[in-house]
Amino acid sequence: MPINHKTVLIADSNQTDNVRVSILLKRLGYSVFTVLNCSDAINKITNSDPDVVLINIRMTDIDSAACLGHIKKKKAMPVVMTGEKADAQALADFLKRGAAAYIFKPINPTSLYCVIQKLTEKTPRQNLRARIIFRVTMTYLNMKRVSFASTLSENGVFIRTVKPIPVGTKVSLSMDLPSEKPIEAEGVVIYIVESDKNRLVEPGMCIRFSNIDQNIQLGLRRFVEEQLTCEIDPNLDL
Repeated sequence: MPINHKTVLIADSNQTDNVRVSILLKRLGYSVFTVLNCSDAINKITNSDPDVVLINIRMTDIDSAACLGHIKKKKAMPVVMTGEKADAQALADFLKRGAAAYIFKPINPTSLYCVIQKLTEKTPRQNLRARIIFRVTMTYLNMKRVSFASTLSENGVFIRTVKPIPVGTKVSLSMDLPSEKPIEAEGVVIYIVESDKNRLVEPGMCIRFSNIDQNIQLGLRRFVEEQLTCEIDPNLDL
């Protein structure tokens, strides 16, 4: 994932959860700071400007509502509360106190990414993407071509190539992913990235799925989430 220069501050008294979420966010390209109490969160915000703050509803030193109040007085950054599903009503009440959103634990990678994107980007992405190399057979205009994809989401793929297909071209895809048989989908080229020796960009084209089975799409989402949470200690399983 490319670095996007956005910073997230995580405040959670549970060190395990701090580590787990910080690993995920770093893999998504964010810079991350973690603290174990509200006092440190307030001090950190005083001396820096994170783009978004995650605060657990059950902090040990200062009441989470008071912590939220301190932060909102100091800075205008969005604050996201985290908690168990049993805390649903309390989490909803935090929205009235100035929180921008809330997320249930255990934190789902897609939900976390979508919330942060919505709060920090003018044109937020709606799907997780994973950097993964796999072979793709494309059929279009009575031609067949084998290429390699470098990025995958539940809604499309990015194909690495210096000879992209024109935007708007409809293609049939057969993707060699870890499954019993290749994943089949229809798609359309929505943008291309030209090769440029003066810029460190990966040339290729983005293909958005236009006709894909819903169960396959759900499977792709889970696969992408697994790619982003792999090799994390099983005790930190998301």
